[in-house]
Amino acid sequence: MLSTLKIKTAKPESSAYKLADGGGLYLLVQPNGSKLWRYKFRVAGKEGLQALGSFPDVGLAEARGQLAESRKLVSQGINPTQARREERLEQVQVELERVTGLFSVVVGDWSASTAAGLRPATVKQRQREIDNDLLPKLKNRHISSITRLELTALLKRVEQRAPEVARNLRNHLWGMFEYAIDSGLLETNPVPPVRVMKKRNQKNHPALSEEKLGAFLRAVDDASRMKEETSIAMRLVLLTACRKAEIIEGQWKEVDVDNAQWEIPAERMKGNRPHWVPLSSQAVDLLKRLRQLVPADRDHLFPNRDDPKRPMANRSLNAVMERLGFAGEGTPHGMRAAFSTYFNSLEQNIDVIEQCLAHVPSNAVRAAYNRHAYRPERRAMLQQWADRLDNLRKQASPPR
Repeated sequence: MLSTLKIKTAKPESSAYKLADGGGLYLLVQPNGSKLWRYKFRVAGKEGLQALGSFPDVGLAEARGQLAESRKLVSQGINPTQARREERLEQVQVELERVTGLFSVVVGDWSASTAAGLRPATVKQRQREIDNDLLPKLKNRHISSITRLELTALLKRVEQRAPEVARNLRNHLWGMFEYAIDSGLLETNPVPPVRVMKKRNQKNHPALSEEKLGAFLRAVDDASRMKEETSIAMRLVLLTACRKAEIIEGQWKEVDVDNAQWEIPAERMKGNRPHWVPLSSQAVDLLKRLRQLVPADRDHLFPNRDDPKRPMANRSLNAVMERLGFAGEGTPHGMRAAFSTYFNSLEQNIDVIEQCLAHVPSNAVRAAYNRHAYRPERRAMLQQWADRLDNLRKQASPPR
């Protein structure tokens, strides 16, 4: 039998040699001075060798303790080396499930897998909502431990402050937990149904009357009240009947001034479909002037003043309307309603109007068969709208 003293005093030789302890346990002394514990065993007639660590990291008593566990396995016909390997693999798997099942990890994977089809502004807003209201509470929780009751309570708290954000968070959570189910981390989705949320009090964006629209245009023309680039952005929202974000996030590579058209890619559109915008002569003139104002190395039509690599701030045009005294009477998005109201009052072709507004047809069958793009009609309609705006501007009283 070995002793700790004998082990410590064992000197290396030119070749490795063994110091037996009993029961198949021995210490292998290497020429480089390292001392390795080994257990020689036989299972089902086959000889095996198990490494039990090195001295002094594993002392004599600990080596004998490991030997006892291994001999018990051998007596049951189990290879201790294979059993130890399987145990380590199981531990690795448990740890992997623990890490990958963390709410923060699932959120990251889900976000990465779903961001490709979304507009950058949408991705940014979604991440902001998650960072503010979900991760502080849940990031270090295993996703299988999160209950419907606590998710309902969390959403209700957010709803008291921001009902629309709460509705968004519920949708985010549903997608995250469905992703976890698909990944084998869960079997059921604990996210509460929509009915737990208050019904949305939907309000249409207010639209300026024609009289107010003319006065607003004259106010926007006043160079003393805003930067010229901001004035151009507002007027382009009106002239194109596009959504505010589609204009202020626009890039020069999308615009073809020579052919008087603007091709907005699908990833920037609400309906995730590319949108062709015919440009009126007034819109072309504004874009030519804007090209003179914006440095040639800028990608965006309306670069952000703090970070030129980003577009104009989303609230900029709303702030203009408030500053000019039109708060509550209209919004940039409401300009689209003014466009629609005018041409519907003239009983113009509803399909042309809807195409100009980039509305996705609600009737799937009609959308499948009615593939006519109405490009000539849309060009004529937007030019008529631009001329109408000029007339409203001329008829309005000068701004105070």
